[in-house]
Amino acid sequence: MGGCSMPEARMHPDSGPQIPHPGRIPILGFVLAFTLLFGACGPTVELPEVHRDRTLIIMNGGPNQYPLFNNQNPYIPGSDQGYHLGTLPAMFEPLIMFNVITGEHENWLAETWEYNQDHTVITMTLRQGIEWSDGHPLTTKDVAFTFELLKQNAGSMVHLADLPEFFDSTQVIDERTFRLVLNQPGPAFWASTLSSSHGVHILPEHIWKDVDPLEFTNHDIEAGLPLGTGPYQLVYASPYQKIYDLRKDWWAARTGFQRLPRVERIIYVPQQDESQAAQLLLTDQLDMGFIMQVLTLESVLERNDQIMTFTEREPPYGYLDWCPIDLSLNCSAAPFDNPQIRQAISLAVDRDKLVGLAESGAGVAALHPFTPYEWFTPFIDPLDEMIAAKGYGTSARPDQVVRIMQANGYTKDDDDMWIDAAGERVEISMYVPQWLKPYAPPLTQQLRDAGFDAAFDTSPGLASLAQTGEQKAYLGCKGPSGVRGMDPFMMLSVYTSQYYRPTGQPAPLWSTTSRWRNEEYDNIVAKVAPLQVGDPELHRLFLEAMEIWVDEMPDIFLAQLIIRYPLNTSRWTGWPTQDDPYGFPHSWQWELLKTFIRLEPTRDVPRPPTI
Repeated sequence: MGGCSMPEARMHPDSGPQIPHPGRIPILGFVLAFTLLFGACGPTVELPEVHRDRTLIIMNGGPNQYPLFNNQNPYIPGSDQGYHLGTLPAMFEPLIMFNVITGEHENWLAETWEYNQDHTVITMTLRQGIEWSDGHPLTTKDVAFTFELLKQNAGSMVHLADLPEFFDSTQVIDERTFRLVLNQPGPAFWASTLSSSHGVHILPEHIWKDVDPLEFTNHDIEAGLPLGTGPYQLVYASPYQKIYDLRKDWWAARTGFQRLPRVERIIYVPQQDESQAAQLLLTDQLDMGFIMQVLTLESVLERNDQIMTFTEREPPYGYLDWCPIDLSLNCSAAPFDNPQIRQAISLAVDRDKLVGLAESGAGVAALHPFTPYEWFTPFIDPLDEMIAAKGYGTSARPDQVVRIMQANGYTKDDDDMWIDAAGERVEISMYVPQWLKPYAPPLTQQLRDAGFDAAFDTSPGLASLAQTGEQKAYLGCKGPSGVRGMDPFMMLSVYTSQYYRPTGQPAPLWSTTSRWRNEEYDNIVAKVAPLQVGDPELHRLFLEAMEIWVDEMPDIFLAQLIIRYPLNTSRWTGWPTQDDPYGFPHSWQWELLKTFIRLEPTRDVPRPPTI
């Protein structure tokens, strides 16, 4: 970069956040002046002024910067930091919106859809008047192009849900109507692959047809990329913030399908230290924070009465996510390739104490991958009974740990750590992301107390190694739990052999990192695929599959993830709450688009004086 550096910021008080880190974007008078650096000093990009009271500032991702700010390709492995944070909810629209909190769905780009009798064909009709941000109409040609492209490259792409397993072909009927032909009955395919529940992103054929989809970054702001059909356009991106401006010609507002959002500018900034984020909330410089520790959040709520959460100002300050927290182990690597060792590790954890410490008394323990949403209880209740009958519970079972380890030939060394016949300890070196850091010390201590040589590491670079299995143990979450299609098929399927990859190869889905496979389990899940909710056979096969799962323990679940976003009502009201759960307010998920549309400003913006 020679003598150049990222621009410093002197923010106009009515225009943007005083985010205290290098690379803040300067707002000068009534114009935003952005210096983009291309090797040496680059050109200045000017954006129109948007008043702070019409700007929504969200902190999430990172930490400290966005390493993939210039990658908006949703199918490149590891690109989440690019498109997921900001671009996904602001610019992409799903065929179907799916609210996992309520289990309800809403047709979006798709105006209507229906299955044939045996659930092997889905006929969908697009809404009238859908346009990409460059004015080109979105038609069934884009849909057919997208599905064929994904099918051809499925082995090298991510975020395809269960498309590789079910999708066969697309039939275009006319500009608005098409059919998706499946190669087997898929009653849950609509939710797993066609909805906002991590479903397929429709791509503009006129942009993607001549590029390599595995190399294309889909990022060229000057050329209008990425293209989306949503109400916002990416107008600036750097490692330190991403800015999206309202498109007043949004097709959905023009056709009367949705109202035009009142939020005129959205700014995403990466996570800072939690105390720094708290200070920004306290001074009303941040409208939506990231998931905070309970004690920090309670301090913010006490000191600023404008801050609320999904449960207003009462515990647990959030909602159950579809992605329970787990200790994920590489089941193809010794010693974790022995299911009895995995069982012993699970039995060593006192989940009640662990969650109590990590969540300051406002958490929920977990023993399996399924989130206990009320409408999912017909599956949860018998599963919990089966797990209890096998001797697992939320408290530790130290006697069983000793019995299992000794039966497998392990003894204790002088430091009371388990060793094998060669004197090698059972090492559990865990990668722990910042957002789960409160779990790291108590979990490490519990495992060490049980004789496992445990340690944790919060280095960000380990995240990619966890996806390839080279980082053999890490703390994360596995989703989308049991919510897709309101049946358990999707979460069962992520443990099937189709998602197995040797160590060194990235997982095809972000949640398929266990590297475990079991032929009997595969066969049962294959029988589950064509069944609908309410079929007694579905419930029987579900328990049969989960009995194998529990005996093999391919993942060790610890707690339900509770999403605790601090939401600032100083400038914006209309956030989703437990009393009005109209949306799924994840700052990195599609459903946040509904929040962008529903928010109402609390202040009038002064008009410039007339002469």
